[in-house]
Amino acid sequence: MKLSRRIISSITVALLILFSLWALIFYQTSTRRIYGRIDRVLSQQSDKIISRFLENDSLPNSLAGMSGTVEFFIEKVSPEYAKSHQTPVFQTDEGYIDAIQDEETVREMTRVFQKQGTDYELTLITQVFAWNDTLDFALFSILTLAIALLVAIIAIVSFIIIRNMRPLYRLTDWLRNRKANEAIPEPDSRIKVQEFKEIETAVLEASERSKQLFEEQKRFIGNASHEIQTPIAVCRNRLELLVDETPLDEHQLTEIEKTLDTLNYISRLNKSLLLLSKIDNHQFKEEVEVSVNQIANQALENLSEIYESLHIGVETEEKSTIIARMDPTLASSLVTNVLKNAFVHNKPGGSIRLELADNALSVSNTGASEALDENAVFQTFYKKGQNAGSTGLGLAIVKAICNEYGFGVSYQFIENQHVFSITFK
Repeated sequence: MKLSRRIISSITVALLILFSLWALIFYQTSTRRIYGRIDRVLSQQSDKIISRFLENDSLPNSLAGMSGTVEFFIEKVSPEYAKSHQTPVFQTDEGYIDAIQDEETVREMTRVFQKQGTDYELTLITQVFAWNDTLDFALFSILTLAIALLVAIIAIVSFIIIRNMRPLYRLTDWLRNRKANEAIPEPDSRIKVQEFKEIETAVLEASERSKQLFEEQKRFIGNASHEIQTPIAVCRNRLELLVDETPLDEHQLTEIEKTLDTLNYISRLNKSLLLLSKIDNHQFKEEVEVSVNQIANQALENLSEIYESLHIGVETEEKSTIIARMDPTLASSLVTNVLKNAFVHNKPGGSIRLELADNALSVSNTGASEALDENAVFQTFYKKGQNAGSTGLGLAIVKAICNEYGFGVSYQFIENQHVFSITFK
């Protein structure tokens, strides 16, 4: 979750809780105040009624209250009941109101008094629906206003946060898409927040150091590769000259041949490592549309000639034409390495099947009778068994190229066939 969304979500939750508590407190406080006023009126009315009752004056059927008529009645009670109800009692209940001939929420007061040694209980009942309606309307109005205010606050806060976070988003987008050899931009003059300025300065300085290290690493790798290739070529030439000009027995010739094979292996290994380094450092910038079908057919023809002695049967099925936009050198390396892997790790008299369909290239081959490790097969120097013709880097190069262009690559072991698939997205 983005920082701005997290902040906005936290503020929204906090404001919702705050407004909910405020609405609850407002409702309870308003209710207590309304009932308090009603209770005071009932107390005043009870004083008048008791006073007139004690003076034997005639009593009305009802009195006027705050929210309508106040109905009352007086009944005798036992001394025990009177003794236990010395304090007036107020309560809210559902009662039948004669004036409206219906059940309604009422406020009720009971009070015990004495006349000429006889205990009486006075009960007063008044309607509260008018006050409740007023309270509900007020609460609804205030809540509506509060919700509108909440939405406005969240909208304003969101706008302010997102607007102020834009420099950080621009910086993270640049970092996410930055190439190692890309030029470092000048500081963004639009950034006004001091903390963001410090972050940008630190990031740009770190990127500049990273770029310098990349350039130094690139020069080192190029120079080291060149320096390694030179003595390898010299050693190879000297050994070949030794074979041509010096009479050697069979054992000596065999050892020299093994040495030449080792030098060839070192040369291939050096070139593969250099290619991997260049891919990882995004040094292949050219992108054109290439025909995967054409590259695959040409690579298959060349490899079939090289490994002709293995008598491997090759089958090709082209169901569709695949066009990929990528560097031509990497396209050739991608297809050649996955096909070469099928030849190198095959068995004499085995088979290879190449299929191009649905924007995907699939290569199936015979070989080892058990599956390879799916999690390690594309790692550098992964080898299943010993194979003198393999550097253990071919599939690592395939994986690196696929990562560079966002292609999908997978391995499966199906019906004793090793299946490598590349999906060109």
